[in-house]
Amino acid sequence: MSKPAKILLFGGTTEGKATANWLNDMGFSYCYSTKTPTKFKVHQGCEKIEGALSPDAMKAFCLQHKISIVIDAAHPYAKELHWNIHACCRSIGIPHLRVERSVPQKAEQSNVVYLPSLDEMIQYCVENSFDRILSLMGVKSVGQLHRGLHDRMVWYRILDREMSWSEALGHGVERTKILASSALDNISDSEELIAQEKIDALLTKDSGYNGLFDQKLELAHQYNLPLLVLEQPSMPAFDSIVRCRADLRQYMEAHYHLPKKELAHGYTSGTCATICAQAAASILLNGWCADEQRIALPDGELVTMPVHTSGKEENSAFATVIKNSGDDPDLMDGLVIGCRIRLNESGAIRFVKGEGIGTVRLPGLQLPVGEPAINKVPRAMITGVLDQLKEEYEMPGAGFDVEVFIPRGKRLAQKTFNPRLGIEGGLSVIGSTGRIKPFSSEAYVNSIKRQLGLVKENGSQHIVLNSGGRSENYLRRHFRDLPDHCFIQYGNYIGEALAAAASCGVQKVSLGIMTGKAVKLAAGHLDTHSRKVVMDKKFIRRMAMDAGYTGKCLKQIDNIRLARELEQIFPFKADEPFFKRLKQSCEATATAIDGDFQLQLILINNDGVLLDQ
Repeated sequence: MSKPAKILLFGGTTEGKATANWLNDMGFSYCYSTKTPTKFKVHQGCEKIEGALSPDAMKAFCLQHKISIVIDAAHPYAKELHWNIHACCRSIGIPHLRVERSVPQKAEQSNVVYLPSLDEMIQYCVENSFDRILSLMGVKSVGQLHRGLHDRMVWYRILDREMSWSEALGHGVERTKILASSALDNISDSEELIAQEKIDALLTKDSGYNGLFDQKLELAHQYNLPLLVLEQPSMPAFDSIVRCRADLRQYMEAHYHLPKKELAHGYTSGTCATICAQAAASILLNGWCADEQRIALPDGELVTMPVHTSGKEENSAFATVIKNSGDDPDLMDGLVIGCRIRLNESGAIRFVKGEGIGTVRLPGLQLPVGEPAINKVPRAMITGVLDQLKEEYEMPGAGFDVEVFIPRGKRLAQKTFNPRLGIEGGLSVIGSTGRIKPFSSEAYVNSIKRQLGLVKENGSQHIVLNSGGRSENYLRRHFRDLPDHCFIQYGNYIGEALAAAASCGVQKVSLGIMTGKAVKLAAGHLDTHSRKVVMDKKFIRRMAMDAGYTGKCLKQIDNIRLARELEQIFPFKADEPFFKRLKQSCEATATAIDGDFQLQLILINNDGVLLDQ
């Protein structure tokens, strides 16, 4: 029988706050430890510990509170902490679990140099006569860099907060050499300094996507500067490494009693952006915002979300949250989403493009071309909270510029349908209800419908439905003359895709399907997801028997593990009886969706051969 978990979580990072959400959604309480004070509000029934724990204090705490697992989501460069945690866990015999942030592969560019220590970074600067240097490494490295490069001009980019200022000035750095910024979404504030001061080298850590490492690479490339990168320190041998909610859930289910068996719901990017807009506008109008913000969803339900970071800038204010998608496998779960608010003189609420938000480039998406990809419901939610604040502060004529941003949005957008939807350069802010149901098909089906809206807007009459990137590549070679927006991935939702196609007025639908999904569709399943349906060997045997096969072939079917192994039993060609029967059964299921279009069903094998006759 699995045992209950007593959890000590080391956080202070984006990953730490995301992990706190994950644990809470699974029903676990935890103790949340950070070296420095933080505004982060732990979930109900959990405990917050502020201040560094010495090895002895850490061990004593674990024994006193009967901690059964330590989850290490601390910053990757907190080397001493990682090893202290490891020694503590080993001495009392409990697991040391690591939550690892997403880190890009080492950049293979001639201007990027990886160095194992700050001392070697300093030495490299000296040997290469770099005299005007900008450090993007944060305040913790200021002291050592300032001592080692005291005879050079070095500027230090730090967070604009009292603690960071105090530490930097305490090392003897002049105020004029400090670039203090509250801009967590990008590092564009460094560009003016680079150009004005003729910077000849940039310094940074290999801090992953959450540390904006990809943006620092682009900055170095843009200004043709050497980028010196401090490599991540050596780590202990963790008992397990997790990189996402699903990894953590799988580990906890295997080793501990899971308090909440049911899957958790989450909140859309639109809800997150609205929370941030409300917090940022409050700071702009009143000078502060509450650590937790409450808004109403479109159906009137009130939801509360903690603010991750917030601040006042020269002419604006911003706030961010950590997105909690619940147990839906959402690409954006755990991401930072933020909003920056500025007053304008127009009296209107205007949406402007922020870092990582896509721009609409094609008609048919219910948004004007050139606008940031913030959908109608999130726009209405944001407008609603801003109108309420205008009324509260008696500013009926006030106008706001709303800049939603997602720091990792540009990179992650390449994994979405946005490029083929005509949304360029980032993610979309979406959501019709404000909440996300775990493992719901809503978001996927809505993306299919948006693509079909683009098809209709552009007057296209022939679309090609396919299950994913692999089958689409095969089909693109077959239909070379069709534009990108005519290729639409149904994932597992064949029935939903066909129904949506029927309502958009196309004349022809070519439905490409590989063997694994084909055997499910043939058996009558228009949703082929493995959570709902598995391969039915009895049904496959009956098809083979109807096609005239007996004996050896039927026994081979009994032994297959994957449907594509059928391609080794039966020759994959148009006149082969089994695949002919399979294709007919797929067509019978698909044509049950009433649509005024010609349906062409195309079987695709594992090698990319197409049967379209």
